[in-house]
Amino acid sequence: MVNRSNEPYRRDADQEALISNEQQDIVTADGSIVGQNVGTTAMVDHAEARRSTADWLTGLLSLIIGVIAILIAIRIVLKLLAANTASGFTNFIYGVTGPLVAPFQNIFGATATGEGANFEISSVLAIAIYLLIGWLITRLLVLIIDRPTSGVSVTRNVDKRTLR
Repeated sequence: MVNRSNEPYRRDADQEALISNEQQDIVTADGSIVGQNVGTTAMVDHAEARRSTADWLTGLLSLIIGVIAILIAIRIVLKLLAANTASGFTNFIYGVTGPLVAPFQNIFGATATGEGANFEISSVLAIAIYLLIGWLITRLLVLIIDRPTSGVSVTRNVDKRTLR
């Protein structure tokens, strides 16, 4: 890493310097052998591992919230079309989404659209609330786990000398 200021280079607790030195021999076009010492310094940022964990957790949470929202949306369509409750699929959707929508029931009345069909505003509210809660939790996870860092930098120093 090049430090262009007059200040000494600072590392935070998440960084570690990995240093390696090796000898390399190179044959030039005129047949002479040139040896060079190659020193490599890599600044490894351990926060990158936390960032990966944060990405995985937020992705998992987004998947779960997305599945919940899709199931409730299917419930809305089935209720709107007055789906047959004797159907296994309809019962499955109502059974899975019933507990998810229950906290929002009776906030608004169901709007009847005719012949047993109704539009559940409470289900729409449930989707909005679950998406908002999911977004807030993912932002919180990113703030807690994924702290800003300087990344990884590599410096390579080569010292050439002639062996013959």
